[in-house]
Amino acid sequence: MPHTPKLLAATLALAIGASPAFAAVEEAYQPGEAAITSTWFALRSETAQRADRDYVAGMLPHHAGALSMSRDYLADPGRSSPLLEALARAIVTNQSFEIGVLDAVAQNLDAAPMRLPFGVVLQPVATEGLTQSQRFLRAPVPSPAGYAVGPVSARDVLFAKAMAIHHEAAVQMARAYHANPAAKNGFLGLMNVDIVTDQTQEIALMQMVVDAHAGDADAIVPDRSMIHGMEGMNHGAHAGAGPVTPVAMPAGVPAAEPLPVAPSPIRARPRRPAPAAANAPMPAGDPDGHANHPR
Repeated sequence: MPHTPKLLAATLALAIGASPAFAAVEEAYQPGEAAITSTWFALRSETAQRADRDYVAGMLPHHAGALSMSRDYLADPGRSSPLLEALARAIVTNQSFEIGVLDAVAQNLDAAPMRLPFGVVLQPVATEGLTQSQRFLRAPVPSPAGYAVGPVSARDVLFAKAMAIHHEAAVQMARAYHANPAAKNGFLGLMNVDIVTDQTQEIALMQMVVDAHAGDADAIVPDRSMIHGMEGMNHGAHAGAGPVTPVAMPAGVPAAEPLPVAPSPIRARPRRPAPAAANAPMPAGDPDGHANHPR
């Protein structure tokens, strides 16, 4: 059964060494193969079910927020970066599918348990095989080798900064589920490997876009209204954005163990000094032109 310690150990190994080229769960549609789904079961536990329900209740609106943020950006004529546009399209494709996976988890948690001899009770916790049944083709994280980073507009910077904050919240939530001793759903554990791997890479791409802005990117700050779906996330105000209204505890984390507020993962880039004009006067100093500095 998929809840065995051996599988959970493999899940943790994947979390550490997963390759960005492959997904840990629901990899890719294979044309011509049968669309067969299977159900994952785990020993029924009220605390485990509560952890799963809380996680789904937090991650579902968060993923929906990523879709609306991406679609707003793609519909904006002020967008300019080909790389960021490709990333927004990949977010819509992949997270739309993940919403379906999370919906299936919720349906399984509501299903009647399976009662076996000797008092063993199993609870359905997930559905595997949705990739094939939905003909889902996973969109890879775009690469600057395939798409130009710039030109980068102010709208690009706003979206990159807002989505980086959004992604950081999902990464924290995924890691919190792994750290929660009550969370035992191996399927969600594998899905979180994908979330951490993909969204960490995507944050790095968004940093690259912000760094390529020709103007003062530090002066471009997203408003909290641009960051959708933070319900169920206790991240409060983030550095790099306007104040975000504090909300409930992250899913799957006991109230006694609050998650620390995460700063924006997009860091301010160092500014290079403007080059001196060719006819600029020499700085005061010795006759060779070396500036005098206090020792």
